Amino acid sequence: MHHEKMADSRDMIGVHDAMRREFAALPALVAGVPAGDADGTAVVAGHVLMMVDFLHAHHTSEDDHVWPRLRERCADDVEPLIETMDRQHASIDRELQALAAESRRWRAFADATDRDAVAAVAERLLPPLYEHLALEEERILPLIDRYLTEREWKENAEASLSKVSFTRRLLMLGMALHGASEEQAQLLRAAVPNVVWHAGRPLGTRLYRAHRGRLASASRGSHR
Repeated sequence: MHHEKMADSRDMIGVHDAMRREFAALPALVAGVPAGDADGTAVVAGHVLMMVDFLHAHHTSEDDHVWPRLRERCADDVEPLIETMDRQHASIDRELQALAAESRRWRAFADATDRDAVAAVAERLLPPLYEHLALEEERILPLIDRYLTEREWKENAEASLSKVSFTRRLLMLGMALHGASEEQAQLLRAAVPNVVWHAGRPLGTRLYRAHRGRLASASRGSHR
């Protein structure tokens, strides 16, 4: 294995930054939708559900592709860290399920009480999510770069993306590129196949811009 090129997991930081930004914006975005506005509710609740799916896909691909390899290859002293990551995934996942359930109910009735419940769960999710992403960047990414090959790391990214539709995949790329530094953009470029990048960067950027526009017209609390 020593001759294979090893992973460069820095592309994950751009993805994490996009998640931090999108999840941080949710409470105000949700709270800003007028009660009884079915159209606005559908747009924003749909966005919340998409973010839930995105984060869930990200986590399950790590569960399947990253932790088993680290467990197998790292010294035993890594085990407590991976257990912590597992525990964090499980508790974040419970919050995501609550967020999805509340969002579906809100979408069905466009009711102010349901809306406020969604905003509250979105708010409650932030501290554990930030803590998890920071720990992963600080402790896990260096291990990935040391113990996983580039090919294995790409498998993880592909597993995460394969869980969403092609259009949504482009939107995710646009989301990750929004506000990314040129260095982050180049790291993302290295993480996706060439053809995806050349079509995906302009298309994804357009899709995400349009998506932000819809959110902005749906909510007074939009940061957009």
